[in-house]
Amino acid sequence: MTLQTKRRVDYWAGGLLLALLFPLVRLLGLTMRRDHSTAQRKGCAVVKLVGAGSLFLAMPSMREIRAQFPAGRFHLVGSPAVVRVAREFGWFDSYWVIDDSSLLRLIVSTATVLWRMGRHCDHAIDLEVHSRFTTLLTVLSTVRNRIGFVDEIVFWRRGFYTHMTFFNVHGPVYVFYDLLAKWFGVDTVPVTAFNTGFRQQTLAAPMPEGISPRAPFVAIGHACSDLSRERQLRPEEWKRLLHPVLLAGHEIVLLGGPGDAGAADAIVAALGRGTNLCGRLSVVQSAQIVARASAYYGIDSMLLHLARAQSVPVVAAFGPTDPGVLLRPLGGRERVGFAKLPCAPCIHVNETPPCQGRRTCMALALDSLLSPPDQAQASVPPVGWDVDPGASRVREISVACS
Repeated sequence: MTLQTKRRVDYWAGGLLLALLFPLVRLLGLTMRRDHSTAQRKGCAVVKLVGAGSLFLAMPSMREIRAQFPAGRFHLVGSPAVVRVAREFGWFDSYWVIDDSSLLRLIVSTATVLWRMGRHCDHAIDLEVHSRFTTLLTVLSTVRNRIGFVDEIVFWRRGFYTHMTFFNVHGPVYVFYDLLAKWFGVDTVPVTAFNTGFRQQTLAAPMPEGISPRAPFVAIGHACSDLSRERQLRPEEWKRLLHPVLLAGHEIVLLGGPGDAGAADAIVAALGRGTNLCGRLSVVQSAQIVARASAYYGIDSMLLHLARAQSVPVVAAFGPTDPGVLLRPLGGRERVGFAKLPCAPCIHVNETPPCQGRRTCMALALDSLLSPPDQAQASVPPVGWDVDPGASRVREISVACS
């Protein structure tokens, strides 16, 4: 299934099923009067279906929660991509996959996960904010304590969760992840210690023979998930951004999964040189390459979070997402380009980007990175987008104020 199909199924089918379940859930809540104390430690399932980078942001908090449970009782429910990353780093005791590659596999894998959650867990932490499917999953699991986020957009979740943490889509997401630990009596989330251990783990990972970039080199993270490909830079834009690196004679190493290799080849062709390692390394090995790099150049993606956690100097371009929301202050050397257009951020706010893929925000972010740090941008960003009755494509509009 395509991402758009998954989102529509989540919205319509998930919404219908939740509406049908609401009276029953409320009735059972009033009549059963279950003990919802978080002191019980039968087991905990953490639900994260999309975004391994977001899971990484949550892991300092999740690690502290994991310490509150006996060994073997902290589980991840996730998509194959998210589970693959978490399994490599050993963040959980077991991994339960929701396979959404087809409707039949989705139904079968969901039924299996529901059985496991109901049998092994008395807690479920839903890290997704906007998904109706994950809300439905936690309810149907019959888990005693259902912990999740609510805000004014997903206010209806208050009828399904037993423990709720307020979430603001324009606030720092890492703070809300950290706050989840409070439900289990954790007062301090040691982010620095987590990042230090993470760097030690990645540097100790064995590397394949014949893969050892010649220093000095820079690591490039050009790819992202299917959610808003507008985040990516084009080959000619990478050439502009990396011009100083090319002049300095640094090696260029591009990292990503097997599906990112074609885009990496196009960037290498535009640069005239570079090593494409997409699909040749595990996530842990890619993190080690990043840790050994002189600098990391990227966009909003998981690799960016891995680079920042290892104190690698970073240059990053943001557009459809807001770095103020996603980047935990770590004190490292970094330069982040973000135009902050009126339509940004649009991910998780609009069903589709209002620019229909024109990505003016990324072009302006690149311009800001290419300008001296102390030089203000003279160009006036567009105010927004509109569509007139005779057109199907949006147009860029701006209004001057006097």
